[in-house]
Amino acid sequence: MRWVVIVLKKKFIEHSVFLIKKKKKKISKLEEKKLRYGLEAFYNLFTKAVVMIALAIIFDLTFELFLLTIIYSTLRLYGFGIHAKTSLQCWFTTLPIYLGGCLIVKYCEIPITFAYMVWIFGFISFILFAPADTPARPLIHKDKRIKAKVLSLIILSVYFMIFLNSNYYVINNAILYGVLMESFSINPLIYKISKTPYNNYKNFQKNMV
Repeated sequence: MRWVVIVLKKKFIEHSVFLIKKKKKKISKLEEKKLRYGLEAFYNLFTKAVVMIALAIIFDLTFELFLLTIIYSTLRLYGFGIHAKTSLQCWFTTLPIYLGGCLIVKYCEIPITFAYMVWIFGFISFILFAPADTPARPLIHKDKRIKAKVLSLIILSVYFMIFLNSNYYVINNAILYGVLMESFSINPLIYKISKTPYNNYKNFQKNMV
């Protein structure tokens, strides 16, 4: 099964590169490398989205998936966080995190005490660790890191206000789950467990010296 996925991905990338080269006619090796990287990222994102939506429809979790995706994506917009090292790892983490999360959002009644514990953990995590960069995308500019931290805390605060004023448990559960997942994804311990370098901008700065 795995080799089928690899072959399909390769065919998509090669055919797309061929069509772009045919239209553009002249493309440098660096441009082609970036193009292939972008096409692979698009292919992985598209295929995962198709599978996730199909499973959400089957299990009647479409609204919960949409809601959780919006909340988690906006939290990651400036908080950033760890990424899986390979596409296969991404599959094994994305499916249980999102589908499991949708089930929790839809069917679980979360005690208010636990909810406030999540918020305390979330605000502490964002203050201490956001934004958390990756080796592929080190946040090398200090002003951008500060801006990202401020914006991530603003987004977190907006969700906190929504949580306080919402009486719809599905929305509240989705917010709590999104905050919890993002708090974990920016935590240095998770980076250490997955053997992923943390504060990559520091390594970038050392290499520049």
